[in-house]
Amino acid sequence: MTINNTARRYLLVPLCMIAVVWMGEAMAGISECYAIKDADKRAYCLAQVKRDHGYCYRVKDGDNRNQCLAEIKGSRDRCYAIKNADTRKQCMASIR
Repeated sequence: MTINNTARRYLLVPLCMIAVVWMGEAMAGISECYAIKDADKRAYCLAQVKRDHGYCYRVKDGDNRNQCLAEIKGSRDRCYAIKNADTRKQCMASIR
C-alpha cells in the first residue's frame, strides 16, 4: 500500500460518513412529508424538502402555490400573484 492510497482512504471515510448523514436527514424529512394527510400541505412539504418546484403545482390553493413557487425558485415574481396582502408582504420579505 502506498502513501497515496493510505491518504486517499483516510480522506474517503469521513466524506462517506458525511454523505450518509446528509442523506439520512433528507430521507427522514421526506418520510415525514408523506405522513401528512392534507394533500396541499404534503405537496408543499415535499417541495421544500426535495427543493423541487414541481410539487408546488400540486398545491390547489393559489396563494399557497405561489408562495411555494416563490420560495423554491427564489423568485419574487410569484409573490406579486398572492391575493392576500399580508401573505404577499411576508413572501416579499422572505425572498431577497
